Amino acid sequence: MSFKAESPPFRGLEFEHEQSATFADYWYSLPKQDLIPSRKDFDPGAQAAVLTTYIIHELVSPEMIRIRLVGTKHREGFGIDPTGRNYLDFVEPKRRAKASQAIYLVCERPCGMLVKLVSRTQTGLMYMNETFALPMRDNDGIARLVFYQSNSAPLDEYRDASSDKLEVLDVHDRVFIDIGAGLPSFKD
Repeated sequence: MSFKAESPPFRGLEFEHEQSATFADYWYSLPKQDLIPSRKDFDPGAQAAVLTTYIIHELVSPEMIRIRLVGTKHREGFGIDPTGRNYLDFVEPKRRAKASQAIYLVCERPCGMLVKLVSRTQTGLMYMNETFALPMRDNDGIARLVFYQSNSAPLDEYRDASSDKLEVLDVHDRVFIDIGAGLPSFKD
């Protein structure tokens, strides 16, 4: 089964999870400056049904993408609270520069990004994840936040995250979405 957003830039996309379409339509409804909404206009209450699946990154430098917020569903999946840590620490070392470049494009272009990730835990358990990213301005009006709505396969019956922590995230498929500024040229 696939889900579709109603908002113009996302109409042709097929999401595996309804929460991704819900996030797309909500983000599109926000007031924007140069195609990017501001965090101050984001109402967590309006997204209460999917808030546990949100992740927010702050673009500090190409080597440091700070995890600012991790919804409870993902904090449990990490097996730790990764808030404040560098997201790139969870990416295969050989892919870190490319991962950083792709994430930066979300704010620099600006554009959306739909990614299918393969995640691996300490015991070698692998699972798929659909992550949808869109740019957001911080409270100073600077486009340096990336809001994600992320959905993982349910693993509760197979894995105890406190003893089998998430180790690596790797890209299976990535699609950039034109939100009005065109598409970046990028290859994984």
